[in-house]
Amino acid sequence: MEHWQCDLNYLSRDIVADIMARLDGSTLASAACTCSDLRATARDQRLWKQLCHSTWPSTALKEAQHLLPSSPTDGFRGFYADSYPLILHGAHEDADNFPTQLPHISPLNFASFIDVYYREKCVISCVLDGIPRTANFDQDYETTPGLMSWLLNCPFKAVLLHVSHDEDIEDRDELQSTHDEYGFVSLEQMGEPEDLCDELKEGIRLSWVLLDKKSGKAGNLSSWKPWLVKKIWATDGEYVLHFGCIVPVQESLLPHKLAKCLIVARCNIEEKQGNLRWKEISMHIEDTNGAYINGGKSLIILNQALYCSRSNNLHAVQKGFQQFEGRRQEMTRKKKLKETIADWVCISIEVAIIITLGYRILPI
Repeated sequence: MEHWQCDLNYLSRDIVADIMARLDGSTLASAACTCSDLRATARDQRLWKQLCHSTWPSTALKEAQHLLPSSPTDGFRGFYADSYPLILHGAHEDADNFPTQLPHISPLNFASFIDVYYREKCVISCVLDGIPRTANFDQDYETTPGLMSWLLNCPFKAVLLHVSHDEDIEDRDELQSTHDEYGFVSLEQMGEPEDLCDELKEGIRLSWVLLDKKSGKAGNLSSWKPWLVKKIWATDGEYVLHFGCIVPVQESLLPHKLAKCLIVARCNIEEKQGNLRWKEISMHIEDTNGAYINGGKSLIILNQALYCSRSNNLHAVQKGFQQFEGRRQEMTRKKKLKETIADWVCISIEVAIIITLGYRILPI
């Protein structure tokens, strides 16, 4: 029986590298497992750097160059492997993989790479070095104990973009001209508000890659596709999109051992022209009751999110959200039931007291 053999030595390394530069990350990783020759080519950091830049254009920005891993053997390849799959809720053993002794976690430890797409076209790319402050302080984080104390104890919120109602009217043209990446998007499909919700859900994609600059660990905090899109009916053409992930945490941190990293994007759509303008993109952490987590715990949860299980299966990620929301709704239902029972008990006691006092004051 004749055996066919593919000898890559007949091809020049430049041709092989050019072919492999056209592969996506999963295919490139699979090709590396076939033979030693392809393995050596597939570990070329230039290929993975190109993949990272095409997947997350924010990594190609000038501000990102000093933040990304510089390891000659596992730099961009490790970043891609960490950041491409999404955080998967449901693996309760993740808590066993968390660092047993957490170092001092500062907002300056983290960097974020945020990219927003509409119909495969990147419309926003931004790099955040550290956790941006929600107030305008001139002092530095590390040199101002009062500011650090405020940050660690107040509700946590990382803001990429925020335009108030007044600013949206007065500075809309200035925002578009000075920051072209935040310019409007022309929607392809128009119709009723329900149709616009479907268009946003199908067309908008968001990635928020968080990098721990000290350890080099990275992870995508977004769900890539929005898992909730709704119109704010009290406003004129404003829509809210929710992205994020569910993070298992240690019981010592939160009693229900789950937290939701919620990424909120607000946009305004001019329904006649079909133009979309971004008003806010922010990220915060919630517990199972929907309450904001303070800065100190949020930084720990963000650190633990980098050690969670990952998956390329969007259906599995969406199922994790459904499980979390189902559990949250069940907890809310039980809480309301307990409150209702407590109310009825109080009413019954009050009625019993009134009846007893009534009998006592009645003449014999």
